[in-house]
Amino acid sequence: MTTKLPDDLSRVSQLDPVNQAILPVMRHFLNAFLQPETFGWRPALTVAIGIWGESRGLAIANRMQIFVKAVLRARPLPVTYKDPLDILARGELTSDEVDLLTLIANMRADRTGDARDIISRLTGGKIDTAIVRSGLEFCCLLGKEDIKPKQPFRPKLRTVS
Repeated sequence: MTTKLPDDLSRVSQLDPVNQAILPVMRHFLNAFLQPETFGWRPALTVAIGIWGESRGLAIANRMQIFVKAVLRARPLPVTYKDPLDILARGELTSDEVDLLTLIANMRADRTGDARDIISRLTGGKIDTAIVRSGLEFCCLLGKEDIKPKQPFRPKLRTVS
């Protein structure tokens, strides 16, 4: 079940497991769109595959990329975000990141009024249909259950004589 994010959210450690999984992928896509020379889409796909496995991870990353692009197109100002590769900044959240994660959480929990308010705040007062559509498609792919990260492959060790 999706939980509502705390109002005083400023640290990644305060996020639920779903938003902790989404955040690094979202940051890499923001990096890819706002600083194309970083090729941020590559690590975004790699991180998504590491969390959800190849087929589901690529599908989730694709939907997130469409959602992030819709937000950036509708927004009058660039989104502020922490560099996903900066180890010191990784544990902090910007207000825009909090808004995006809260929007996703509200869409996943069918809290339409709250989601509408956040979209309006992100876009300067308008409700952009591309954000709504891409956000709902992304959330539908995520599902309502908590994300269970894929277990890494661990080879079995055996003694060779």
